[in-house]
Amino acid sequence: MEHWLEKSIHFNFRMGELTLFTWQLPALVSNQHFTEMSSDLVSLQSFPEYFSSTREVLVIRSHPLEAPIPRLTVLSQAIRYVSSYYKRYWVEFNGDFDNYLKKFSTKSRNTLTRKIKKFTEFSGGELAWREFVHVDEMTEFHRLALEVSVKTYQERLLDCGLPTSQAFIDTMLALAKQDRVRGYILFHQSRPIAYIYCPIHDGIVFYEYVGHDPDFQRWSPGTILQYFCLKSLFDAKKFRLFDFTEGEGAHKAFFSTHSKYCADIYYFRRTWRNLAMLRLHAGVDVLSNGIVKILEKLRLKAYIKKLVRSAA
Repeated sequence: MEHWLEKSIHFNFRMGELTLFTWQLPALVSNQHFTEMSSDLVSLQSFPEYFSSTREVLVIRSHPLEAPIPRLTVLSQAIRYVSSYYKRYWVEFNGDFDNYLKKFSTKSRNTLTRKIKKFTEFSGGELAWREFVHVDEMTEFHRLALEVSVKTYQERLLDCGLPTSQAFIDTMLALAKQDRVRGYILFHQSRPIAYIYCPIHDGIVFYEYVGHDPDFQRWSPGTILQYFCLKSLFDAKKFRLFDFTEGEGAHKAFFSTHSKYCADIYYFRRTWRNLAMLRLHAGVDVLSNGIVKILEKLRLKAYIKKLVRSAA
């Protein structure tokens, strides 16, 4: 079937940033890019075909929506579940980098310039960053990026830092042979302090793995590297979009040129077990959000998050 892949997915039950447990399921996952999707929901007539063999769930991540839909809906042939809503951000590579910078207010442009200047002075008068493209370069990129990744909270707390498996490395090198991957490193003198890893498909550059050394947080290394990453991609004049992928964030909103309201939608086989698991997932999510709101009211959210990350 066009735009669908057979995969095993991990459906996570989380309390804030902590994963309580994971539900692994055989699935059919849409690989159509969200900018090419209609906002129409899946036709009910399609479910008999989708749920053939052992598939338990149909997954459409970043499904564009005009407005929210109910989180849990029991349909005649499936259970529809919305795990999250968010804006998805991207940059269109129209024109040159100077034209792109005009999207920012004067204040924002001055802020970027000031951050770059301060970091340059902090680095002894020279700002060092590098783009990695070719096979031999990507091997070096992976080694340098791992020096940063192991220090990040994504790695320590969420176990989603830059992968170290041979399968990931083989895929990265295969993409490099096809000119379908980019890596970016920001250095403080000779020390790597931030990285961005971007696979490329059909002219779309994906913001897949990213991290920075927390010791350099005050110098905004992620923002500075993102600036030079986008400049390089604009200058290349060979890509269509820079996709910030799922999830929201001030960093993504700041650099993006476009956004779209999206949801991660799951269509589960209609069984009592699946319904019970989804109600549990929704309950855990409500509890988690409630705790977050209480911590925000007590002005403890930032402190607890920092405490959890430092203890990981």
